[in-house]
Amino acid sequence: MKRNVLLGVIVGLLFSSCGIKTTGEEKAIGGLPVLLADPTIFYQDGIYYLYGTGGVSNFGFPVYVSDDLSSWRIPESSADGYALKKGDAFGTEGFWAPQVFAYNGRFYMAYTANEYIAIAESEHPQGPFKQYKLTPLATDCRQIDPFVFFDDNGRIYLYHVRLQEGNRIFVAEMKSDLSGIKTETLKECISAERGWEDTWNADWKVSEGPTVVKRNNKYYLFYSANDFRNPDYAVGYAVADSPYGPWQKAETNPLIDRVLIGKNGTGHGDLFKDKKGDWNYVFHVHASDSMVTPRRTAIVPVSFSAEKEETTVVVDASACLFPEIDSSSRISFANPLEVEFGDPYVLLASDGKYYMYGTGAGAVDGFCAYSSDDLVHWTLEGQVYRGNVSGSWAVANFWAPEVYERNGKFYMFFSADWKENPTNELENFRIGVAVSDKPTGPFKEMSDRPLFDPGYPVIDGNIFVDEGGHNYLYFSRCCYKHPVESEVAAWAKKKGLYDEIEESWVYGVEIKSDFSAIIGEPVLILRPPVANDDAQTEWESRSVTSGEVNRRWTEGSCTFKKGDTYYIMYSANFFGGENYAVGYATSKSPLGPYQKSSDNPILQKNTSRGGIVTGTGHNSIVRLRDGKQMYCVYHGRTKATGDERVVFIDRMGINAEGHLYVNGPTTAPQTINP
Repeated sequence: MKRNVLLGVIVGLLFSSCGIKTTGEEKAIGGLPVLLADPTIFYQDGIYYLYGTGGVSNFGFPVYVSDDLSSWRIPESSADGYALKKGDAFGTEGFWAPQVFAYNGRFYMAYTANEYIAIAESEHPQGPFKQYKLTPLATDCRQIDPFVFFDDNGRIYLYHVRLQEGNRIFVAEMKSDLSGIKTETLKECISAERGWEDTWNADWKVSEGPTVVKRNNKYYLFYSANDFRNPDYAVGYAVADSPYGPWQKAETNPLIDRVLIGKNGTGHGDLFKDKKGDWNYVFHVHASDSMVTPRRTAIVPVSFSAEKEETTVVVDASACLFPEIDSSSRISFANPLEVEFGDPYVLLASDGKYYMYGTGAGAVDGFCAYSSDDLVHWTLEGQVYRGNVSGSWAVANFWAPEVYERNGKFYMFFSADWKENPTNELENFRIGVAVSDKPTGPFKEMSDRPLFDPGYPVIDGNIFVDEGGHNYLYFSRCCYKHPVESEVAAWAKKKGLYDEIEESWVYGVEIKSDFSAIIGEPVLILRPPVANDDAQTEWESRSVTSGEVNRRWTEGSCTFKKGDTYYIMYSANFFGGENYAVGYATSKSPLGPYQKSSDNPILQKNTSRGGIVTGTGHNSIVRLRDGKQMYCVYHGRTKATGDERVVFIDRMGINAEGHLYVNGPTTAPQTINP
């Protein structure tokens, strides 16, 4: 069985101060490895197309193109670098092991999702691949790893893996319209029986990743054996006179293994012919001797050699190739960026540069800023705002700055403790505004008081400008001294975890165009759910149910509009814990009512899926210079960064059905055209 590839190489520049270290000169990073597992290559009109399990396997299948098999790039017109995206075809998670083929003037992708097999189609090999009806092939059990084989007599066969008493390879004839199999033809082909196929002596034995070719009236079935995490994961082949078998395994197996290639975990690939008409096998290997993921793509030449009355398969390991990403047209990078910000916010200013602001990074009673031409390489601009000085209302805990450009001025909204605190509250946060003539400051407070005083602590101000020029401020009421009755609170009390549960709620209010004051009374926008059977309760209550803390958060909101729909993104759970995650809600009015999405959470930790990222949240949104592509800018943590929050950027968007998605968290190499 497969797992998503969510690890990667940490790249970016390191600076010498404000939380950033320096390693050398700025330059675009090239030569990054292609990190796709279960890869397949399709050749069409002089171009190679490479697909596989990778990127974020819960969002679809990445695609790369190449002229020479060595250097690969993301096609300019691909959808965020994906040939198939969740929402366009069947599946919500576990997008594994694609195969692309041409049939009757169209291009098809057979793939796995949710441990079922589906087939999508497209007008072009780079996609987008879609289904008119989002359904898998009918089956009576879980099944993965499809390979569609066209015999020279016109019949079509589906080789695949059925998850029954192990991973076992089966075949069945397909209907001519590819809508399903002829169930009466279903037959088992291969299971793991030999010593090299099960070096861990596992209870659940694995044979998977089938690929079939026909030569001289013989059928050759290539397959992989052992658990994919086993260093001995390897490729073998079997031969038959019929597409149904019986299959005779080669005595020389394994054909491709770690001894031959010099890398662990060699397996699950596909055969293809190159421009010269020669056979090659594309497969993946482990990240290193000690790490399985991110699995790296490899290509090795394969030939069929006649010996006596038999034909054997020969692999030329000396010509093994490890494809790389070409950064000449785009900039290559991998998350996390080497910027130690919490609550990151990126502004694309009128001078054409990107500016990033955030919490921490060594700033003293205020905020640092960084600038960039490409969203990857960041230059420290120093501290751009400082409070806790004479005339300042703000004295401590400076959080979540956001900067907006208007009429030649730059306005910074931020949260901090208010010096007026006659009752000595432990949390006395308010929201204020500072202004500057430049995005790099210095920012000066517009008033000696916060923007407004609702009578309770507030943080995380975010501005949205609607059509017609109306301005709205969204903010979060803090959990502090805000206990709320709910079924979750009752459960926690009954379990003896906590006597009460405090909650933070998101509010919205209109604000004057000069940002000097709010207009009217704030309106409740979002709050944690009350009932246990609410679909949002489980993920929004993890900080409570895990025994982490007696609080439920709704904070870090970010609002934008697409068509006639308003989208508000928000973060839930403890910002300092691993369960911090992002959801969203929609409305037809800027002040609601808002309906939370059934897709939530759309951004969360990936450690349960083999990744290293936790604590993903408090995002902002930046659009590239083309005004179209959106990126989600957020903070998270990895095993390497420990408790330190670092910045991630990942593609995001709205699909055809109006669903918001974030292609993250990622740590694998990707490219950007800023």
